[in-house]
Amino acid sequence: LQIGRGSAAAVCGRLLVDVSAPETCIDPGAGTMLLDYLNHGKAVAEDAAERRKGLAEAHLIVREGQPKDWMTSPYDTAGLRRANASAILVTISPYGETGPQANAPATDLTLFFASGISRLLTGQVDDLAEAPIRPVGEQSAFIGGLAAACAGMHASLGNQPGASIDV
Repeated sequence: LQIGRGSAAAVCGRLLVDVSAPETCIDPGAGTMLLDYLNHGKAVAEDAAERRKGLAEAHLIVREGQPKDWMTSPYDTAGLRRANASAILVTISPYGETGPQANAPATDLTLFFASGISRLLTGQVDDLAEAPIRPVGEQSAFIGGLAAACAGMHASLGNQPGASIDV
């Protein structure tokens, strides 16, 4: 079950769909070609009854956002555990669910550089007169979504019901 409009959660869900996992989305978002592609092939829970059923039957729940967003949402950790105590819960957040930067603002660009991925770039690094470069697209979303899918599959294959994973 994928909750929310985040690109990283959509990447994670797409990877799971690509390995034949049935996927249901709650409020998946749309409007960009990237999100439309990532959410293709996923069922969407349209009403409250479908959302409750999806939550109750989910083996793996993936959500994306900052901790402050979940506190005011019906999909906070306690609410998800009441709906389904045995589901594996994977939360994708910019700086983790706890710690001093948990609710710090983040963009794809700041996460790209804060993560250290930018150090792997080849090309201009000595001439400070030129602006730094980075790959096109939402790199942090793709890397976060891939990490979330791997962690969720690992917990699932390791038979760890009720596991909580923070990516």
